[in-house]
Amino acid sequence: MLTTKVLLNKVRQKQDGTFPLVIRITYNRKSIYLPLGYNLAEKDFDAKNQRIRPSSKIASNITRLNNGIQEKLKKIYDTVSRLKEDGKIESLSMSSIKKEIEGKSVGNMDFFQFIDSLILDFKKAGKYGNAEIYRTLRNRIEKFHGKRSLPFRQINYAFVKKLETNHYASGNTAGGLSVYLRTLRSVYKKAIKHGIAKENHNPFNDYSIKNGTPKRQFLNREQLQTLKEVSIEEPHLAKARDLYMASFYLRGMNWMDMALLRGDNVQGDFERITYIRAKTKNKLFSIKITPALKQMLLDYNKGKIQKDDYIFPILTKDVSQNQTHETIKNKRKRQNIYLKRLAERLELPKFTIYTARHTYANILKRSGAPSNVIQDSLGHTTEAMTQSYLSSFETNVIDDYDAKIMS
Repeated sequence: MLTTKVLLNKVRQKQDGTFPLVIRITYNRKSIYLPLGYNLAEKDFDAKNQRIRPSSKIASNITRLNNGIQEKLKKIYDTVSRLKEDGKIESLSMSSIKKEIEGKSVGNMDFFQFIDSLILDFKKAGKYGNAEIYRTLRNRIEKFHGKRSLPFRQINYAFVKKLETNHYASGNTAGGLSVYLRTLRSVYKKAIKHGIAKENHNPFNDYSIKNGTPKRQFLNREQLQTLKEVSIEEPHLAKARDLYMASFYLRGMNWMDMALLRGDNVQGDFERITYIRAKTKNKLFSIKITPALKQMLLDYNKGKIQKDDYIFPILTKDVSQNQTHETIKNKRKRQNIYLKRLAERLELPKFTIYTARHTYANILKRSGAPSNVIQDSLGHTTEAMTQSYLSSFETNVIDDYDAKIMS
């Protein structure tokens, strides 16, 4: 059922008159060609014995080269035999069999190759947030491992414990480790489903991920007021401040959603903004536009917004769809650089554009709003999620009250 033949591919003649040396693999009357990486003239190839002639000058050691071809032929038969024994070969196309022989099939991927394929799939599906989370994990593991290749069998209990130790030794928090390990566990589960890793080797069968409480940065009401009222001469810093305040006015709307807002998201005479969050795509938000936000929108849009205009100065119409995500990400980095400068100048705690969401939730909580109201305003699916989100503010609240009675 399987035949192989070493030959010159006469269909793909090169400009110098040579031909690619290939192995033709035929299985069930279907053929594929496996390139061997050499181009030969007809006089240099013994077609009858399927060998390179000793007189050829293509390499310094022709005997070693011919022996290497024989090893490749043996690997082909071994691979096909293994696929037969595993009962997989009948369901594979010839191109898939070729990938198995070349070691390029999904089943032969190591951790880095597999996570790269997942990142690419996320990007194709427009799930750029997930792609960024997986890319961050990839970079973290690559830095920790220090090698370009990482077979899944090496990701065992000892590997995860060393990763944990390294994480804490670098001064990082349990919350950050929890995010990394949950993502790594997700990758491992996907690898098992693809037949790359084995369930009985899964390190998370023995390792339990600890739930870390993330440290949420935010501005309190007084600090936010300082940022809002300060006079800023530099246009780029003033714009950075305005965009942070806009996020706060929009219930802590994230940067991606702000960047994508257009004129048709504005209802009536600057009365409300309606949108569906890009990350979840499962809830329609309708937010009343405050007088301060309305004035900001009028100022940045010269008093009028067209239906297809971006309402915030983040994206422009000349940015193509393929460039949108990268542009938004780069603009966010620049925004956070400017916010860092403002924090240093105004002697405020370090904050980023993302903390506008925490600032909004913290101030809303301290105003006495019940958790179910905060849950709806943040778009959380359960009250338990909101309680977990708000719990990280409690220590700061207690500290503030302590300061009042102990000073």
